[in-house]
Amino acid sequence: MGVNRSNFISYIKAAKSLTAVNYLPNFQDYLAKIDSFKPLLGYLDQVLFVIDFRVAQFVYLSPNVFDVEGYSHQECMDMGPINYMNLIDPLDSDLIINKIFPEGSTFVKTIKDFDQSKLKISYNFRLRQKDGSYKMLLQQFSHLLYDEDLNPLVIMGTISDITEIHTKPEMFCRMHYQNTKGKWEKIFERFYSLDDEFLDYNLTPKEIEIIKFVYKGLSSKEIANLTQRSEETIKSQRKSILAKTNCKTMTDVIVLAGKNGWV
Repeated sequence: MGVNRSNFISYIKAAKSLTAVNYLPNFQDYLAKIDSFKPLLGYLDQVLFVIDFRVAQFVYLSPNVFDVEGYSHQECMDMGPINYMNLIDPLDSDLIINKIFPEGSTFVKTIKDFDQSKLKISYNFRLRQKDGSYKMLLQQFSHLLYDEDLNPLVIMGTISDITEIHTKPEMFCRMHYQNTKGKWEKIFERFYSLDDEFLDYNLTPKEIEIIKFVYKGLSSKEIANLTQRSEETIKSQRKSILAKTNCKTMTDVIVLAGKNGWV
């Protein structure tokens, strides 16, 4: 599958000219403070990173990156965020650029009185190693700077190796928002199949998501509320699922899903 990176690369090229809305005005001082903890960061099982899309660079990367990601600190710094994408499995990269980022951005822009400083985004992906194998990594980040359209200009987050604990053939994207009591609440969740069995039926990620919701017993109305889609859209997608799988009812689809290990 070819990866269309044009929108992602175009955004990075344009980012340098965008107007920043800064909720952490002293973030350069903040990075300097983080840097003072370098000896401790080397012992963590998470990589701490900061990406500035305006210059298309990692402006900070903790020294333990090789232990988590399989590439040296210098290799990652030299690659930068654009070339780093070439190490991600093509299907995962395609989903990140054409599904996860656009759908997440659309969802955020629907929220009224939204404070970007209280948003945490996480998603997983497979990173190719030098021996040809893959690690499943979890990336979690928040925005340090963003433009007037709520697109990220500078992000800070962590990357963890979840290869041993996430074995299902799927990607996920979750967003958590910190409420007034300081508790993180999940406000957004999407799943995207990486299973070739789904590809055999030409099911889209959204259709796969509906199958999983139906398996959990949710109605079309409940699915519509959870996914921010109309009930008519969900019903239309259910009809599409039936046609693609050659099933007469969604019960038949769930039986098929169970036989193939989709749910």
